[in-house]
This record gives sequence, C-alpha cells and structure tokens, in this order.
Amino acid sequence: MVDGWFRASDGIRLKYQIYGTGPAIVIANGLGGSFPAWKFIVESFKDRFTFYSWDYRGLFESEKPTDISSITVDAQTQDLIELLDFWKIESAIFAGWSYGGQVIVDLYSKKPEVFNGIVFLNAMVGSASDSQSIPSVLLPLYDRFLSLWSLGWKFLKPVAGRAVSSGIFLTFVKNTGLVASELDEDIFEEMALKFILLDHEIFQATLLSAQNFTGIQILETITVPCMVIAGTRDFVVLPSSSRIIASKIPQCQLKLIKNTSHYSAVEKPAEVVACFNEYLNSLNQIKGYNENITHQ
Repeated sequence: MVDGWFRASDGIRLKYQIYGTGPAIVIANGLGGSFPAWKFIVESFKDRFTFYSWDYRGLFESEKPTDISSITVDAQTQDLIELLDFWKIESAIFAGWSYGGQVIVDLYSKKPEVFNGIVFLNAMVGSASDSQSIPSVLLPLYDRFLSLWSLGWKFLKPVAGRAVSSGIFLTFVKNTGLVASELDEDIFEEMALKFILLDHEIFQATLLSAQNFTGIQILETITVPCMVIAGTRDFVVLPSSSRIIASKIPQCQLKLIKNTSHYSAVEKPAEVVACFNEYLNSLNQIKGYNENITHQ
C-alpha cells in the first residue's frame, strides 16, 4: 500500500492511501473511521481494482487548518477534486460511507463527468438531523448538542479511553444490540481507539458541516448506476433515510443488511462484500465500462 502526502491549494497537508491494482475506486470515509474501516471490501477486490482514499482535513493523519471555519463539505470536495488531478484519475467508481456520502454527491454536482458509478454505504446525503429524522421541534437542542461536542468530549475522553481499552465498551454495544454480534472486534476496537485520539474540535466542526449540508436535491440528477447499502439498525442514518436516497436516484439498487448498525461493513462483511461484488459485476455488463475508467 502507498501512504503519501498531498499539499492542498491552501497549504494543508493531506494523508492519502492507494492500494490494489486495476481501475479506480475512490473511497470517501465517514467521520469515525479511516481507510482500515474498509478492510474487508478492499482486501476482497484489491486484485481487480485500485482503491484511493484520504483523511479529511484535520482528522486522523491530515493536518489541521488554522481556520476551523474552513471545514465544510465544499472544502472536502475541493480537496478531492485536487487529489483526483494529482492521482491522474479521469473517471472512477466512488464509494462513500456516512459523511462520505455528502462529499460524493457534492462532487457529483460539480464534476459528474468523473463518475462511472456510486456505492453509498450507510451513507448520509441529507443533513445530519434529516438522516436521523430529528423532529423540527428538537432541532435547537440537536444543534446545541453539536455545538457543545468538543467541550463535552474533554470530560468524556478519559472515561471513553478506559471503556474501550478494557473491553467494557465493546461488550456493552454487542450485548445491547447496538452492533451485530458478528462484529469484527479487532477492527472496531482500532476504529474506536483512533476516534478517541481525534482532535475533537475539528471533529465538532466537521459534524457541524454535515448538519449544514444537504445533497438530496442532487440525487435526481445522478445518471450513473448506483447501489445503496444500509443497516436495518443504523441509528446514524436511519433505514428510512437510505430508502429515500435510493428512491430518488434513477438507476439505483437498495440492499438492506439485516441486524447491522452504522458499521455494516465490519459487522457482516461477507454480506456487504457480496453486495459490492454484485454491483461491480453489473457495471462490467455495461458496454465500454472498462475503456471509460482511467487511473494512475
């Protein structure tokens, strides 16, 4: 795997990853997981496709901008546009998890010609509150919660660290059904530990950017084949929200992974990989698909 650095036009250094061989699949991560969260998908298709990914500005290994107000979905999309040029990718399949769904639809609104297809994985497209069907009467409280995240995390971080390292957190989320019993514990623990170490001032700003963006109106303009993969117990992007996303895209399949949460890809990876395989094989049936995908 190639781990590299790219300097964006505003000077921020972004960490990126490239892995595999073949036509390009560009991954847009969620906020709570970086490239390792896609392990089972990437390992299953690394001999057929090259996966490209990056860490959002200020999260994981990418540099923190001095102006936190610059953290918007549009800024993440501009970073991706610059990365596509740097990677010499003229067209690709795009896959977005959670927040990555917003970034991908925003990219589609700006550069539809680079898309050969889209997979939405537990993906947010509307605002964060719309994705969770928060009643309008509760929106002021929801917005207040987001604005206080960083402050609250200062008190929660020590407790969260002990809960994850001791295994208490994992036991709790499995026993309460918040995640499927088949969850890959090693990957989930890695994701949880990395989440704890994030700069939560940046995380809060990115959460607010998710609340301030909606791409629902873009969905009807998408002309490439798509697949929406969703968990029936997802509490971050409700199944009803995933159904809305799928219903608004002209060429779209909806796959519901039973008894999985927002982390379907590490709860029931075999089922998610099967969905990806079905989708990728269906694209192979489209005339000119292989000729139209170019990559580094």
